[in-house]
Amino acid sequence: MTQDLSVGLVGCGLISEAHLRAWAKTPGYQVRGVLDLDRSLAEKRAKEFAIDTIFPDLDAAIAACDVIDVCTPPASHAKIAEAVLAAGKHLVMEKPMVTQLADWERLAKLVDHRGQRIAVIHNLKFLPSVRLAKRWVDEGRIGRVIRIQREFLTSAATDRMLVGTGHWSHALPGGRWFETLPHELYLTHWFVGPLELASVTAIRTPSAPSGAPADEVMISLRGADCLGTIHFSANCEVNRRTFTLTGTEGHIVVDLLSDFASITTLRDSKWKRAVGGPVIEAGQTLLRSGADRGRYGLARARGETPHSRIIGALGRSLRGEGEEPTPLAEVDYVVRGCDAIGREIDRQIKTLRGAEPTA
Repeated sequence: MTQDLSVGLVGCGLISEAHLRAWAKTPGYQVRGVLDLDRSLAEKRAKEFAIDTIFPDLDAAIAACDVIDVCTPPASHAKIAEAVLAAGKHLVMEKPMVTQLADWERLAKLVDHRGQRIAVIHNLKFLPSVRLAKRWVDEGRIGRVIRIQREFLTSAATDRMLVGTGHWSHALPGGRWFETLPHELYLTHWFVGPLELASVTAIRTPSAPSGAPADEVMISLRGADCLGTIHFSANCEVNRRTFTLTGTEGHIVVDLLSDFASITTLRDSKWKRAVGGPVIEAGQTLLRSGADRGRYGLARARGETPHSRIIGALGRSLRGEGEEPTPLAEVDYVVRGCDAIGREIDRQIKTLRGAEPTA
């Protein structure tokens, strides 16, 4: 019988709970211990998940485990990752992978060719709605994809990262947007490949919060036959998270908050115009909604989450039973895109601030 692989979790803050629940559902893996600079947080997680060991330091965790799962703020990622990879251990890392491109270029060289893996938690790829959309695209249901559009529209009323001045995301390149930008880029890469950065437009309104000094940002991407856009807003009370794929024969809209995907392939006609395109599309969506919501409820009842699915996929991959959930090419694309976009947002905001009148 194959021996379980041991996991050490580093960083016992908010997101660590999702990781620990995911490992508990992954056969063949056992969390051996946890580590946090704040020992009380480590003790809390150890008690909640019946974990015997609280590691005294990172070296002890690396020595004791086959896999190190990192849930610390991004500024600490590079140093931890370097120690893990230098020791030849597998690395699981919350996104963003790093905050400096030079760190990634150094880390990528440490990954050996003996089966050592880096897995970044690109968890939206494992939402059922996103996977359904990917299946529709792969089946050619909407023809060739000609545009990919992502909207992340939020406000301080619904986004804790925009509140106050103390959240770690505020110090990232581009502020709060650097924290979510990996989601936008890996979804782009997964659906249509590595589009190039065409432009970044950042504006600063009088209501800009400290966490997003560029409170409206539009990013444009381009490929040989597909365009992409990403819109970030810190001023939108509707709290909208959508992902739209427009094809030559239809379009798909994914609501990431409700985990629901809809598809429209009905072509223009006099009958469609008479009835009303939105009415027909709404009817088609309603026909699908019952079964979809049933599957959604069942998954929640089973405790299935995007984190449990991606960590489960990693577990199978490490045992040679499936593909890597986050291939290095995808991680590389995300890191380089985040670096270029985050620093361009900062450059434009610095220019805007320099033009603002002083009191």
